[in-house]
Amino acid sequence: MRTTLREKLESGELLQWTPQIEGDPCERMLFISAEINEEFDEDTWNDLSLAYRYAQLGADFDRYVTGDTIPVGMEPYGKGDNAFMARISPSEYGIWTIRSVAPKPAIRVFGAFCEQDLFVALITRRRADLGGPESREWAQAREAAIALWDNLFPGKPRLLGDNVGDFFSEKTIAV
Repeated sequence: MRTTLREKLESGELLQWTPQIEGDPCERMLFISAEINEEFDEDTWNDLSLAYRYAQLGADFDRYVTGDTIPVGMEPYGKGDNAFMARISPSEYGIWTIRSVAPKPAIRVFGAFCEQDLFVALITRRRADLGGPESREWAQAREAAIALWDNLFPGKPRLLGDNVGDFFSEKTIAV
């Protein structure tokens, strides 16, 4: 998998997220799709208020990579409102979201783990556009994330597990 990741970095299909503040530690690895990277390009925004929104999303990405203690929801329908990352239903698909909740509009970043502490962020959706947890929009976002994974990593499985320790080496709180 590491060889494939390196190839995707070289081709520009994935980019490695590094802390925005020079000197901050990089405790976990986060790769973002080219699509997500483009969303950070201010030339693509039709609303300048997105500058603050994407700055906060970047800070959320930093929270993950710098190794901050993060609340993790292992149960798709039984997680706390403060979950920073959460598995979505069905869990056996191995799709997670980073829940960037403030400021509005809230954003969900869909992705999957390659290995412990190594997350690939694939697509984003505004939370308001997703409807309820069993909505067609949630299913479409999940399937779009799976399709992009399969395109990037043909034949490579997403990391699955039953415990938070299967995905994170340390500094998590199950919520």
